[in-house]
Amino acid sequence: MRLRLSILLVLLLAAGSASIEGWAGVRVVPPFELELHADEAALGLLVPGAGPEVTREGALAALLRGELEHDLLGGIASGEPLHELGAPGGPEILVSLPPPGRSDNDRRYPIALLGAEGLLTSDSTRIDGLVSITDVATGRLRTTAANDPVAALEELDERIDRNDALRLPLTVLVAAALLVLAVVRPPLALRALLVALAANLLLSPWLALAAVASVVLLPFGPACAAIVLAYLVSLGLDAETVALSPLGPSQSGRFYGINNLLETMLLVPALVGAALLGGAGVVAAALALVAVGGNRFGADGGGLLVLAAGFAVLAAIGLEVRLSARSVTVGAAAVVAAAVALVALDAVTGADTHVTSALSGGPGELAADLADRIELSVRRTLASPAALVVVLAGLAVLAGVALRGELTPVLIAFLVALAVSLVVNDTPSDVIGMGAAAAVALSRAAPWLPGGQRPRRRPGLSPFLESHGRRRSR
Repeated sequence: MRLRLSILLVLLLAAGSASIEGWAGVRVVPPFELELHADEAALGLLVPGAGPEVTREGALAALLRGELEHDLLGGIASGEPLHELGAPGGPEILVSLPPPGRSDNDRRYPIALLGAEGLLTSDSTRIDGLVSITDVATGRLRTTAANDPVAALEELDERIDRNDALRLPLTVLVAAALLVLAVVRPPLALRALLVALAANLLLSPWLALAAVASVVLLPFGPACAAIVLAYLVSLGLDAETVALSPLGPSQSGRFYGINNLLETMLLVPALVGAALLGGAGVVAAALALVAVGGNRFGADGGGLLVLAAGFAVLAAIGLEVRLSARSVTVGAAAVVAAAVALVALDAVTGADTHVTSALSGGPGELAADLADRIELSVRRTLASPAALVVVLAGLAVLAGVALRGELTPVLIAFLVALAVSLVVNDTPSDVIGMGAAAAVALSRAAPWLPGGQRPRRRPGLSPFLESHGRRRSR
């Protein structure tokens, strides 16, 4: 039996990639140097949990059950074990886990598949060399060729650590630049946001250069569409470009695609581009929906709902739909239906991610997932004084923009989309912090946008809302 499995594994590896299922022979060992097994195993880095901290107990539960529970929600997955440690038969896997007790979830642990070669990866990470601890139990591990696996893993580990160190300072820098430019040079504020989005694609230098050139040289509407297109291309051709970018996913629970920070930033060019491009705005909106929500691209189910809500508001304003309880209900239902249809279409064509898995569980599982996200948002905010300050200050800024700013259609759509994001996403400090800065920039820069008009000075209510008020009073 072992001989047949070994022959099958060799044949699969010879084809360039191996997909292995039905794990047995999983052994938990102390952390080891990757060089020790470089000549006899496929190597990888294992992420042991989700959240700011991890425990050995939680990591072991995920290893056995193939389910991950966020640390702030308990950290220990429930359910029946899918395999038994040390069971005979099957390829032998060496796994290292965090030490006893609680530790920061900022370290990746070595994993080795004996009898194979190259780097370990999986569809749950889409990053060569990086795997989730749940991949061991669910049999999602794959191998990919590499000339020097040890060097590749060292470089990957350093890049993830560097991104973790840069993410917060860069986020603060971008938000501060938006606010300062919104005050002193409003026309440049939103251009600066596009430049930041373009520079974030630096792992694909030519794509980043083309995106920067588009932002600088094109009128603002086409520049917005170009940024969305650049992210669509990068996500489709090389998932690691965004996944391992400084503003991308943290690699501690979310590995690839569009995270909540990038989703909030991309919301600006998506909405502004759709509003400024006239008939072509429909195409720009479709590109944004695919880039953020497509399972082969951003795979962000919450972001799909956020974008769809923003576009629905833009369409309603353009069509002068009367604001009422019925129109809001119908619009919300249409947004959800459109999002579900796009995910279902992806699933039918073969794409499978955490988004399609959540939908397959039905309304009950979706409701439970939404409740978990809301609880996680609250816990994240209360767990960090800095996050609490950002959320409270950001809400105050957003309230000021809504009550005293110039509420153009794009800004109204943006504010509604942010409100949806706070419900369906679970990192409120990212959404509110960056969202507040972008809202100020939109409010201040709107009169100077190409094709835009200087709004009338009517503080507190937009012409759209006022017109509905006049209609109801007749």
